[in-house]
Amino acid sequence: MAIRHSPHTETCLLLPNKKAELHIGLIYPNTYRAGMAYLGLAVLYRIINHTPRLAARRFFLPPPGHPPLSRENKLPLGKFDLLLATVPFENDLPNLLSMLRQGGVNSSASARENEPLLIAGGIVPMLNPEPLAGVADAILMGEAEAVLPPFLEAWRLSRDIAPRSRQLLFLARRLPFLYVPSLYQDTYYKDGVPKALEPLADVPARIAAPKYRGPAAGLASSLFLSPQAEMGDMFLQEMGRGCPHGCRFCAAGHIYRPPRLAQAGDLAPPLLDSMSNLACKLGLVSAAVNDIKGLEDLAREIVAQKGSFSVSSLRADTLSFGLLLSLAACGQKTVSLAPEAGSERLRRIINKGLTDDDLDRAVKLALEAGILNLRLYFMTGLPYENDGDAQLLLELVERLRRTMLSSARSKGRLGTLTVSLNPFIPKPFTPLQWQPMLTQKEINQRVIRIRQGLGKLPNVRLIHESSRLSLLQGALSRGDRRLIPVLENLSRGVKKAFLARPAEFFACRPREFGEFLPWSVVDHGISRQYLIREALKAKSGQLSPKCQPEICRSCGACGGRLVRFTS
Repeated sequence: MAIRHSPHTETCLLLPNKKAELHIGLIYPNTYRAGMAYLGLAVLYRIINHTPRLAARRFFLPPPGHPPLSRENKLPLGKFDLLLATVPFENDLPNLLSMLRQGGVNSSASARENEPLLIAGGIVPMLNPEPLAGVADAILMGEAEAVLPPFLEAWRLSRDIAPRSRQLLFLARRLPFLYVPSLYQDTYYKDGVPKALEPLADVPARIAAPKYRGPAAGLASSLFLSPQAEMGDMFLQEMGRGCPHGCRFCAAGHIYRPPRLAQAGDLAPPLLDSMSNLACKLGLVSAAVNDIKGLEDLAREIVAQKGSFSVSSLRADTLSFGLLLSLAACGQKTVSLAPEAGSERLRRIINKGLTDDDLDRAVKLALEAGILNLRLYFMTGLPYENDGDAQLLLELVERLRRTMLSSARSKGRLGTLTVSLNPFIPKPFTPLQWQPMLTQKEINQRVIRIRQGLGKLPNVRLIHESSRLSLLQGALSRGDRRLIPVLENLSRGVKKAFLARPAEFFACRPREFGEFLPWSVVDHGISRQYLIREALKAKSGQLSPKCQPEICRSCGACGGRLVRFTS
């Protein structure tokens, strides 16, 4: 049945089965505005609502003082047979606890015997499930397309098993990708350093995280359009999953290995149909969209059909003038690039592989295409950074600003250059997972120095994240189940709950290569020895080649020959 899109109200392209026997609540622990732009939620909603006998409905973080109610039928969390929470950002974890409590569901897994099971998933618990260990009954590892259908089948079979501990044991033994934290015991040395995480029952010591291997047509796409959502007028289409470039700080580029990139021609027909039928803009989503073969041809076709599109990210070294012309024709006013570091030395350390010439060329192409505003993403506190790198960052911004100024003279308009500066946060399953993060004081000092340097430059503005929230993200990225009391306090609005000592212990403490890492319970197929080799190459400033799954097996993620998606 065709669903008519209205620009004034929410449009849902798939409706729940009103005659379903079992009802599942999908929790996105942030606002409706943010959650509607998250394709992972659409994937869960589509899978469940295409499953016989099941219906899924959405929950978002409500305004203060209001209980969370399902978006579709205004029911509370406790009325559902199963709760699935998807967590894409670490700092949303306190929101999850708050939503459970306000919705009448206990935030402690051990106290939920007669309440719905809470199953967590998403990139945050896939990277490190331990901070959720006392909150979620179980955690799904792997990509939803691969793990959710078999989980739903096993869950239906297990519903009559009691008590809950037996039900969870049944599920853990049946599903090698399901982590049940209560079935594992954590131990620590006297100084607080983690010692081990060992099974208490006959369950796997490590939990597999399967990846989607299906056709390009199965990649995520929008199910909802809403004027109240971020990018609410845009039909989003995932163009690929993972990234071949191997930046050493990037978790998504490692846990989603091997990269699976569609060819634009495979997705063009349904995309163009959606654009026409829904009268909306297209959003093309991938870690580096200009890696997608045929993208420039698709962009020209969108413009030829009087449509409009935007892209999630662009790499400076492969940016094409034709793609920029199409973006400009669609009204794009800003091009965003991610140098990450101000010096080529630091970019080699993080395996970014961009040169200053690459950045100069990209900015000139954007200006020539008529895109006058520039946004640059940088990190501070990268491993082996020194004071000279901060000065080179300022010099790079000044040089690119001069390039913009020279173009403005011919066009009669000067755009704005925005610098986004954020702290380096060491992430699990990356070669830099052992590195320390800056303390809050050090972050603030770095930001002040960059702000002072940029303050002398007209038409340049600086934006940056809160150092406190960055430190919280760092601690939740590398912490363990001892953070649960901190999450509880944060979820209740206790602002002093996140003290400097636990923050710096989890976020700012360097790890040794031989130290046990709490997230080691997850198996993404990435060899620890590979990550160590890459960490040593970072220290010596050596670049590594792009991921080539057809010919390379060095990281361990590829078990056989893998090629690009096909339709």
